Amino acid sequence: MIQKENVKYYAPVVFFLLMLIDGQLTKGAVTLTDNVYFANAHFLLLAFLMAIPNLSKRYLLIAALILGWICDSYYIGIIGIYTVALTATVMMMYRFQRVVHTNLLTSFFGMIIFVTVYELIAVAMQIIFHLSNVAPLLFVIKVLGPTLLFNMLIFVLFSYLLKRLFANE
Repeated sequence: MIQKENVKYYAPVVFFLLMLIDGQLTKGAVTLTDNVYFANAHFLLLAFLMAIPNLSKRYLLIAALILGWICDSYYIGIIGIYTVALTATVMMMYRFQRVVHTNLLTSFFGMIIFVTVYELIAVAMQIIFHLSNVAPLLFVIKVLGPTLLFNMLIFVLFSYLLKRLFANE
């Protein structure tokens, strides 16, 4: 078992790798559905959710800002959308973690809430800055629904592994 003191050293590398995996899985899911449904993978959000009890708020907010900036510059070329969405979502995770007793079931429903908020912030920012024009019903059916289903599956398969990776033992 890796010591809690060492989590802060390997966490950024894990977060970065999970961000890259998110991009590849998202591209694979879109290709698999022939560009009909757009299921976005959010391993990074799951990792942040599992790391919140063991890493400081400042540490994770800085990591979210940097990773959001990298994601913006690499994937869409416009700085600010995913930076704001990821940072705001991590801040919400901290807020809920203080209020709700966290166990596996509440983490599952929290993941659903956080993925929804993350996607809504990202699409709202794109609409505000006239980067896209999305009909709300199409967004829910073609993006949000498949994304939530995909991330529920990711949670069921990988939450235990990520929880152990960021464990406080």
